[in-house]
Amino acid sequence: MTPTQTKSSAEFEAGKKAFQEALQNAQKQVTAAEHEMKKLRAEMKTQTADSRKKTMDQVDEVTKQLDSARKQEQQIIEAHLKAVHADIEATTAEVKHAGAAAKTAAEAMLKMMRSEYDSAKRSLIAVMDAELAELKARLDDGKHQAAEVKATVKSAVDAKIAHARSKHEAAQKELETLKRANTAAFNEVHRGVQSAISEVKTALEHARAEISKA
Repeated sequence: MTPTQTKSSAEFEAGKKAFQEALQNAQKQVTAAEHEMKKLRAEMKTQTADSRKKTMDQVDEVTKQLDSARKQEQQIIEAHLKAVHADIEATTAEVKHAGAAAKTAAEAMLKMMRSEYDSAKRSLIAVMDAELAELKARLDDGKHQAAEVKATVKSAVDAKIAHARSKHEAAQKELETLKRANTAAFNEVHRGVQSAISEVKTALEHARAEISKA
């Protein structure tokens, strides 16, 4: 390996380590918010309507914390994917013009980079999978709340919940497509999943607003 390639390898490993540390910190915040959300949901199952209102205010706050932590988690992975992809392109160009000895070293480096890229993709998909699972739990929360609203507004509330559920199903299908996407299509499909998840959240907000008015 040439001195330049040795430095590139060291820099790549340092970047990988920094990414893992940043991701672990974000994951700790997600785990803490998920734990608090689970506790609050368990409490609501045994509460009266009056006491549940106070708990719902806490749920709203934890929801914001969880969404913020998960957004940070995704941004960390996305930035790493972008950096590794740039490294792959640069190293691929190097392989094309390298001599025999340098080419062998560059190809080994390229293999390592591609492995890291695939690993980061799996991490991103896992985060989005978890986000959709949480949104499904929020849909179930909404369904339980909808069951208690006045009969005169129940049809409107149920319609909002059904709309949010259809958006969730569409987002889940988008995610399944992302799991099968190759590297060339990954970024575009990923944007589609993000958009679909955003639509689920908007539909849930509308359903929650309808429930609050009931």
